[in-house]
Amino acid sequence: MATLLSSGNYFGTEKQYNDDVLFKLNITQYQPFDNIHEHYHENAYLSLLINGHYQEASKAGEEVINPGEILFRPAGYHHANHFMGAGGRCLNIELKKELLSNYELTALIPKMALTYKAGTFEYLYCVMYSFANNIDVTLSDEYIFNWLAESASYKIPARLLWLPRVKEILENEFESHHTINSIADRVFVHPIYLARAFKEREGLTIGGYQLKMRVKKAMELLFTSNMPVTEIAYLAGFTDATHLIKSFRLYYQITPAKFRLTLKG
Repeated sequence: MATLLSSGNYFGTEKQYNDDVLFKLNITQYQPFDNIHEHYHENAYLSLLINGHYQEASKAGEEVINPGEILFRPAGYHHANHFMGAGGRCLNIELKKELLSNYELTALIPKMALTYKAGTFEYLYCVMYSFANNIDVTLSDEYIFNWLAESASYKIPARLLWLPRVKEILENEFESHHTINSIADRVFVHPIYLARAFKEREGLTIGGYQLKMRVKKAMELLFTSNMPVTEIAYLAGFTDATHLIKSFRLYYQITPAKFRLTLKG
């Protein structure tokens, strides 16, 4: 008889997790030759194999899952797994019922199990990296919403009345991190529509645009003040100086401190 795993529960050893009202993210570790008997989950979820190999068995047959591949398993999907000699480690992204109902996303979710080859969804690998490295937890939610937006079929009109307001928020309010949900609430649009329309119109995600504005603010402060980098990081909305340094180097291939030295001649 198959085992039902209720919301938030997985086989394997849970190494890391974050649980909120819409998603649960966790990383689970599996030992060499672990056999996981037939089971199914209360909620739909994505499972990204970080390393190792395992065999997935279901009514549809058997397949070997390789590192980087992503499985979407709908709620109630029966499957069993056998890990190979190296064991394995998985990132699981559980889509809770509150997410699907509150944001009317049921139609976007596949009705059958699907396997995606490594490299298929850039946003889900961004989730893996930010979550595994304990980078701002709100980024994970944004990456997942951006992944969902890729499946949406919204027709984007020529004029977006809310777009100037969104850009004004991101360009001027540095005291807090703005999520897709928080901005969507302020401009009264659906977060999935916001994610898709903003990316199509601006060429950047909400998070990408926000980061660009924070780096821009830091650059302005480097030119116009003598404040230490730690204070500049705070005023530009970065969590700490390390986050600013990494982001600044991403744009300019140099640290803020070294850039400031060039200003002094």
